[in-house]
Amino acid sequence: MQLYNSSEDYLYNLETSSPSEARRLWRKSIKEKWEHKCAYCDSEENLTLDHIIPQAKGGTDHITNVLCACISCNRSKAHENFYDWYPKQEFYTEEKFNRIEEWRTQLVKQELRVYRPRKNIL
Repeated sequence: MQLYNSSEDYLYNLETSSPSEARRLWRKSIKEKWEHKCAYCDSEENLTLDHIIPQAKGGTDHITNVLCACISCNRSKAHENFYDWYPKQEFYTEEKFNRIEEWRTQLVKQELRVYRPRKNIL
């Protein structure tokens, strides 16, 4: 499945015409990229999406700020910053921390398509 920066990109690139379907496709593509496992603890149960930097603290809905997380980790983290919360967890590993940091700081150009609006020609 194509991975876009945001759910809006599914609409702009005509993958769907419904905002709710765009959101569903976007969420599904993120879970697929994380191999249907929680990025924090590797659980495969009750998966949701979590904002690495919470929206309440200025985080965005951009794909580099959203990852796959189980409900338990998502609830435990709540509105806490990833950098404060994650190192305190018993399941913390440097390998997972680095994978999350790579997700957050790198855009994989071959996989992410960017919406480019058409210019009106007069």
